[in-house]
Amino acid sequence: MKKTVIIFCFITLNFALLTLNCFSQPNGGFENWVTEFNYQTPDNWQTLNFLSIFTPPNPISAFKATGIDKHSGNSALKLKTIFVNNNPVPGTINDTIGYVFTGKINISPPSLKLGVSYVGRPEKLEFWAKYLPVGTDLGAVTVILQKWNGVTTDTIARTDIIIDSTIIYTLFQSDLVYQSSEVPDTLIIGFSPSYKKSIARVGSTLYLDDVALTGWVGIDEQNIYSDKVKVFPNPASDEININAAIDEADNIQIIDVSGKLIGNYKIQNYSANINTLLFAEGIYFYEIRDNKNKPFTKGKFNVVK
Repeated sequence: MKKTVIIFCFITLNFALLTLNCFSQPNGGFENWVTEFNYQTPDNWQTLNFLSIFTPPNPISAFKATGIDKHSGNSALKLKTIFVNNNPVPGTINDTIGYVFTGKINISPPSLKLGVSYVGRPEKLEFWAKYLPVGTDLGAVTVILQKWNGVTTDTIARTDIIIDSTIIYTLFQSDLVYQSSEVPDTLIIGFSPSYKKSIARVGSTLYLDDVALTGWVGIDEQNIYSDKVKVFPNPASDEININAAIDEADNIQIIDVSGKLIGNYKIQNYSANINTLLFAEGIYFYEIRDNKNKPFTKGKFNVVK
């Protein structure tokens, strides 16, 4: 079934009153499109197609995908890396880029505002994608939940996924890593077929469909064990020790930024020593699980070489 919204719900009990709260990010399946100026854009998302209205015009970078290029429903998003030959905001937009995001575009003066209003604590991001890179190019997605504290903007949770070449639609999943027990007020989702400036190549193409935020992370769920889990050294080079002074802790799963399971490690005497010598440099996520393989706390660490 086509997922046309990013949606999740949670239940709160307050003075014996049961309330069901649901939050959504519309058009996660890229079914709905609108015409703006001389181009189409997916409803509730923003693309760089607005650059085509400048003189001289820039190429279109986002297209409605149908037929074999959709995963389900009637359409998907085809996102291409273009060369911006007339860049109105060179300090904000790279010359070689493709991008779709939640937020707002101001035409005059040209500017991008990332993020939309959002209240919720989803557990993970999932989406279907196929990716046809040029050369060694890589695609990526970033999800950030934020909250304004009255002075500055705090990051509540984040997840990043690197997308490598796949000629058929593939399911990607990644848990959001929470850094705060606060409920966010802003959601940023950004996809790019060329996330790294140094290897970005014109023509790299990312197809996206059925984007969804799923699950619910309780307010205390991430932080109740924060003083009982120690990760050291962080960043790691050859090895990392994860100490979990929790009776229920049975094993630890390690997941990379693409959502791939790297390994499962048994906890003995409240600790697991993990050899990271063969790990590639980058960010890794860990989930501490009980003997029924249910995760109850998570975090992240870095590997440097």
